[in-house]
Amino acid sequence: MGLTARLYLAAVALVGVCYGQHAGDRPPALVWSSLKGNCPASLDWASLRRKVVAVSLTPDTPSPDDITEWNERLDALRHESLVPLRVVGGSEFLLDLALKRTPYSGCVLFDAELANPRNFRLPNVTWTVVVDAPGLLAGYAYANSDEESLRSVLNREKATRLSSTPPRLQPYGRRVVPDQAPSYAVHISPVARNEPREMDDTRPDRYVVRNQPLKVIISLLWDTPMSRISFPAMPDDGAYAVSAYIPVKDRDVLLKLLRAAVESHFKLNVEMVEYPQRAYVLTVSQPLSSQLQPAKDGDMQSSGGGEGTIVGTAQTMDGVARALEDVLNAPVINETGLDGRYDYSAFSKLTEPESAFEMAHQLGLELTEAVRSIATLTVRKLQ
Repeated sequence: MGLTARLYLAAVALVGVCYGQHAGDRPPALVWSSLKGNCPASLDWASLRRKVVAVSLTPDTPSPDDITEWNERLDALRHESLVPLRVVGGSEFLLDLALKRTPYSGCVLFDAELANPRNFRLPNVTWTVVVDAPGLLAGYAYANSDEESLRSVLNREKATRLSSTPPRLQPYGRRVVPDQAPSYAVHISPVARNEPREMDDTRPDRYVVRNQPLKVIISLLWDTPMSRISFPAMPDDGAYAVSAYIPVKDRDVLLKLLRAAVESHFKLNVEMVEYPQRAYVLTVSQPLSSQLQPAKDGDMQSSGGGEGTIVGTAQTMDGVARALEDVLNAPVINETGLDGRYDYSAFSKLTEPESAFEMAHQLGLELTEAVRSIATLTVRKLQ
């Protein structure tokens, strides 16, 4: 998988799209912002004729794990008449760091504007488009095409497992919309832990979160990381669903009503209290490394990561501190003095929380334990 938080992938991109051409049509010209890896001398379709071309298009930045998978697929499909091309969007900065960690032996086209999916008239999710030796579309596969399909095109067989047109996709996930009529009621109920976890907070008048512990619901509603919340000593109280469909245009009004309902339902008092406590300060320890660089104008904001990895684009240093705070599970205060927005990527094989210190060092930063006055969301159980 790529970035945990794949922010370039929107559910709405899967529906309402004018789908692409039919098998037998001529493919549109390939375009790119820059080329990476080992590419043919020319990517013009006339130059590629007599070869089968598998064009895999994905809208976001690959991770080193993705590139490892690409190499494995390439090894399984080595054929002198097959040209595999990877077309990716996202962040060129993150792409270059991923390729530095795990070099790809094939060809990568970095498409900053996601022009190729538009030219092929495909939604912005991962597709593979196969072009046959005569230079015509052989078919489509959602995500990666399987080895058998590519071999059948290489052998010029009439029957392949490819789709002659892009198959219609269902919307990503299942957006939950409260089925009640608009009202000023907030609905809170316990749910079984085997129910699907769902969330919809995309509109100012609606909110749904399902199958989450109360602590997570509070963290989401008050927009506060767990490391800055003080909870009462109470046992795990199960999972809940919270939903509301309130006819307001101001999201702050909706959140105030939701917070008040949660406090009342669970008999809680939730307030922000500032007091001195142990924390870590983030400072600059050396010149910025190649893994932390100023973002380019127009870069889309994103952040994510996984076990032993943090990545982000167009993030403030407060955002970098927040990423490290999630790893440490302790408050991190930005005292770098750096303004503007940055792209960053760091990884560590150490376990948490030690990995946070190594990742900060990779970025040219340092974490130092200190005592600071920190605003903490304090949750108290009412008697």
